[in-house]
Amino acid sequence: MTEGSRGDGLLSARALNRALLARQGLIDPFDGPLTETVESVGAIQAQQWTSPPVALWSRRRDFTADELWAALDRGDLVTGILLRRTLHLVSAREHPAYAVVATGSGVDGWQGLKVARTAGADRLLADLLAYAGQSRTGDELHDFVEAWVEAHPGGLSDAEVAAQRAYRWRVLRASPALVRVPADGRWAARTPAAYRAAAESGDLDPDAAHDMAVRRHLRAFGPAGADDVAYWLGVRVPVVRAAVDRIGAELVRFADEDGRVLYDLPDAPRPGPDGEIPVRFLPAFDSALLAYAAGRRARILPDAYRDRVYVRANLRWLPTVLVDGFVAGVWATRVSRRVATVTVTPFGRLPRGTRAAVTGVAERLIRFVEPAATDHQVVVEG
Repeated sequence: MTEGSRGDGLLSARALNRALLARQGLIDPFDGPLTETVESVGAIQAQQWTSPPVALWSRRRDFTADELWAALDRGDLVTGILLRRTLHLVSAREHPAYAVVATGSGVDGWQGLKVARTAGADRLLADLLAYAGQSRTGDELHDFVEAWVEAHPGGLSDAEVAAQRAYRWRVLRASPALVRVPADGRWAARTPAAYRAAAESGDLDPDAAHDMAVRRHLRAFGPAGADDVAYWLGVRVPVVRAAVDRIGAELVRFADEDGRVLYDLPDAPRPGPDGEIPVRFLPAFDSALLAYAAGRRARILPDAYRDRVYVRANLRWLPTVLVDGFVAGVWATRVSRRVATVTVTPFGRLPRGTRAAVTGVAERLIRFVEPAATDHQVVVEG
């Protein structure tokens, strides 16, 4: 029987929680190369650019934001539109496979336009990528595409041109074949606003890319069901089941408390449900909360708190605080007259010792997030 399981291969929510925390570096932080950390914890959501540094700060020992900017500058890490048409941070060596998966799921610059894609779209994208061999702004890409359309009458259908022009060709710029880079060439806390062609995926077979992506999800977030993996990758469940069939001999199987089949890598950590878990702060849109199908996130996000973390009005997932490994509150920062404050809002009463632990981590967090402030304060409500 796997440690932390109940019955024959049955894993409790608490056992699944500990498995997730162990893989995410939220019990024992990572201290190896940064690229290996990013690969271990899975593709990091980056649509809010302040999130990746905090995600890594919570998962690595003695992490500084400069480590991240240097890795991006070297090209060890890249960021671009990938899974679920969302900006993600991944390693350069894993980007091609994620890009193939994203393209296969419809993230190809035409998704959502509701127009037929003609062969001319492939020629346009190839020429656009050649032009984006060096950093280009969004306006430069827009002007290039308009010049291409004028120089290639009939290259795209009238419907394609009209649909793309309605969005100023921004949909095309969301292609996984492009990565984001800073317009001034300097990586920093500012959201990268320019574009560059990503490394080519070569002849990477789509099945091989999906197999890799399934393994990566299980390594970072397992044990997990096929619907969990499908949600995270933005593909249909049958696509994941086909990948599981191909790599099934590599996997072990468990069940959750609802009897759902969960897959995992045999040597992945599955610690017991006991043991002290440190307080952790996670950023907005943290991958640990979003790596599972809707309604299947109780291993880290209690169902009673979902609507306090997810803001439906603007589709935002708030920054969260983990106590004993589970979401127990949210946090926010503000700066006024160079005084930086982090406010923690617990969802229930915190015991004195836990409150002190939350305050201590929050003090370190606000100094990390706002290093230029002249003073730093912590407010724990309730």
